[in-house]
Amino acid sequence: MSETIFTKIINGDIPGHFIYEDDTCVAILDAFPAVRGQSLVIPKQPEPYVFALPEDVYQHLFLVAKRISTVLDTELDTVRTCLVVEGFEVPHTHIKLYPMREETPLGAIMQQQTEANQAELATLAQTLKTQLG
Repeated sequence: MSETIFTKIINGDIPGHFIYEDDTCVAILDAFPAVRGQSLVIPKQPEPYVFALPEDVYQHLFLVAKRISTVLDTELDTVRTCLVVEGFEVPHTHIKLYPMREETPLGAIMQQQTEANQAELATLAQTLKTQLG
């Protein structure tokens, strides 16, 4: 499989605002969020189909997503955090976390992506990283 934008971010070839990293996955703030705090949980293994991941990696991704969602809910005062699993546009499985501050249909929100302010991302990333320990 060819290198994806996510493997380039994981390897440090492209900058990213990391909020979590371990041996299995990373979590970064989305540079083009639909909502403030939108995050991506990405396995280091570049597999495009989530159900083709090894069981331990699959389970770990969802445990990390839950942990990050808990912090997002607290820090951003959300109604809840929604989760979408992708792997088509970028052929590398990733979980998108959408911290929702109001009860708006996610489908409508997902279409509102805009490029985030890098300074704001850096500040939020540091806050979240500190809370995640």
